[in-house]
Amino acid sequence: MSALRPLLRLTPVAIAASAAAQSPGLPVFTVDWRSPTVSAANSFTGSPITEGDLLLPQTLTPAFGPLPTPGIVETGGSVAPIGLGLPTYLPCVGHPGGTPCSVEVDALSHGLDRLIDCSTVPGTPGPTWVFSVSYRGLGQPGFGPDLASEGACVDETADVFAGVFVPCGPLPPGPSIGNYGYIDGDGLVNSCGTSVYPGLGLIEPSVFGDNLDSLDDDVPDRWLPRSTCTYFSLDSAFVDPIFSVPNSGSAVANGFRGGDVLVSCPGCAPSVYAAAALLGLDANGVDTDDLDALVLRENGIPGYQRSSVPYDWVSGATDMLFFSVRRGSAIVGTPDAFFGAPIQPGDVLVPTGPAGSVPGIWIAGEVLGLHTSRSLPGYIGDDLDALDVLHEREPGTRFCFGDGSGTACPCANFGAPGRGCANSVNTDGGLLWAHGLPSISNDSVHFTASGLPPTVAALLLQGNATVAGGNGTVFGDGLRCVQTNVIRMYNRQTLCGNRSYGRGVPGDLPISVVGLVNTPGTRYYQVWYRNAAAFCTPATFNFTNAYQINWTP
Repeated sequence: MSALRPLLRLTPVAIAASAAAQSPGLPVFTVDWRSPTVSAANSFTGSPITEGDLLLPQTLTPAFGPLPTPGIVETGGSVAPIGLGLPTYLPCVGHPGGTPCSVEVDALSHGLDRLIDCSTVPGTPGPTWVFSVSYRGLGQPGFGPDLASEGACVDETADVFAGVFVPCGPLPPGPSIGNYGYIDGDGLVNSCGTSVYPGLGLIEPSVFGDNLDSLDDDVPDRWLPRSTCTYFSLDSAFVDPIFSVPNSGSAVANGFRGGDVLVSCPGCAPSVYAAAALLGLDANGVDTDDLDALVLRENGIPGYQRSSVPYDWVSGATDMLFFSVRRGSAIVGTPDAFFGAPIQPGDVLVPTGPAGSVPGIWIAGEVLGLHTSRSLPGYIGDDLDALDVLHEREPGTRFCFGDGSGTACPCANFGAPGRGCANSVNTDGGLLWAHGLPSISNDSVHFTASGLPPTVAALLLQGNATVAGGNGTVFGDGLRCVQTNVIRMYNRQTLCGNRSYGRGVPGDLPISVVGLVNTPGTRYYQVWYRNAAAFCTPATFNFTNAYQINWTP
């Protein structure tokens, strides 16, 4: 198994350059039941926030404080905005923070996280891992502001930190590479008066403040969570070893285990996606382990295809899934599958070997600048509480929207801002977004279409020109936006209303190869998709917004 590669300490300028190469996106998150933001009126609908609601900053992207309370983009129940469908949700609405209820969401993903493939494509930045920690995180001294400096000010649990140039895993316990403050909780100067960076509108410091409990950090717009499947975990009921009180037990209260990964699609009840036992959890009994953070890249095949060896997900044969476990989980201290090191609540883990096998350490907590009982004997260990891996920046520009800003949709079926015209299952409409490097020689472009009907044909088109100056013209239930030498590139089936194309997608050649892009220049892209329901016009199809890429050599 791979060894930890030696790295130099990096300057703040180098760190900033690394962050700039990543997608800013929108940070969707939850808070735990102890947080005072629980019961506060959310900024989008005014209803009280619960620990089962998916939140977004009122400013959409992190900003300097003081900031308004975050807004709800997906509830934990079956009320608007379309929620996770937890049956225990309504009785918890309005309960005060600091009192446990049965809806706490512990981990979060939408199945569209960046593929970890250790690419050798020149110019492609390495993945940036971002995370939060539970109270009380110490961290190993690093660059500042970081976990160690924020933790010393009791200002850490609402913050998001980023690992510094973390190399490809698996990475065993070893020297700390470190982390830096990526998103602040409140966007204000910390309680020590030593640092400030953009925040979320949460309440700090952490002794009586908010705990950011789960995270999907680079969502393309505020409408995605309610228009696609959400993958998440709930809370176990065992005793927290620091607070000496039971966790909320939201998993068992809703008929699940705290180690299960669940899935909820719009209009559907939550169900088990990846059972705790498949991930190597709960070997010591039902609900004895708690899955506390989640990164997931769904391969587009219904159900969970479990990884058995590192990087088998690159072929698309399996789903890429990383997770952590909460402090107090029975598996803590068990030798991991790769290095035989005792598993800690600060480690990033991955399923490996036969189903039910002990997971392996993908990134040891020490590498991220966390303290564990391995690095600090007698310490319970920093608890990695939320996790994500950032996409590359978008390679182009979205245009031709069915939101009323240009050509009108055929039946006044306007979609949400920045999307295509509404379809029969999603009033927000379809969204085409992308990441990667638009270089003909080093093409890493990856398109994703979201907000489409659950299981329909979705065809990516490329053209050399726009229609009506980029405003599009009515065609079917939507707007046709690209023309001239149109190439039908990939015809794929959606899963949960999503479909990806290009780099990292099984069976897909690079976008530039399929599109015959041999010389630098501009190309335009759009997804046509089937929508057979009687909805708008007699036609049985619709379109996403369009996307412009300026290809370089």
